[in-house]
Amino acid sequence: MSVQVQPVPRARTTLVGQVLSLLAFSMVFTTGGAFVAPVLGASALSIGGLGALATFAVLFFWQRLQPVLRLAVFYLYSVFQGITLGTVIRSYVAAGQADVVVLAAGTTAGLTLALAVYAWTTRREIAGWAPYLFMGLIGVLIAAIVGLFVRAPLFHLVVSAATAIVFSGYLLFHVQQIKSGRGDPIGLAISIYIDILNVFWSLLRILSELTRRRS
Repeated sequence: MSVQVQPVPRARTTLVGQVLSLLAFSMVFTTGGAFVAPVLGASALSIGGLGALATFAVLFFWQRLQPVLRLAVFYLYSVFQGITLGTVIRSYVAAGQADVVVLAAGTTAGLTLALAVYAWTTRREIAGWAPYLFMGLIGVLIAAIVGLFVRAPLFHLVVSAATAIVFSGYLLFHVQQIKSGRGDPIGLAISIYIDILNVFWSLLRILSELTRRRS
């Protein structure tokens, strides 16, 4: 008895390759930004934060940019995020929390892989989650703004946990979009990059706070 193997649609494999390639390059630019951060000195965090905010605004509000320009802005956004990331990580290391950074990075990598595998193999239609994820995102944004005026560690811990959950859901959503073989590779790469980055930031804050509470 012969077993027939269903071929993988060419559109899907092409989209997967494109998104992974764009993500790989974005990680290279992020790493480059992290190495540049020490050169910028005390202004690194301001440059990284404001630059990331400005480039994100361009990516969000001008989605009809020419692909080459949009890709350039995405990689510039990655550099600014790298500058911010490098600055924050150095502060954690200086505070003796290098193990927290490593744990957050490892947990993010493992969680990303697990979520991607689930999104790719499940028969559940995750596209239906979009309205709920959007409402969760709005709630997280409002809570983050409130958090600017609230100095309650427990509140920030809850917000970080909610952020990790929301962006984990978005990661599932975007991976399943890739699985469908339909979508803009640049847009999907940007979305997944932001998903992973926010999961990492959230886990870093959670683990840091839990470590502080134990000590």
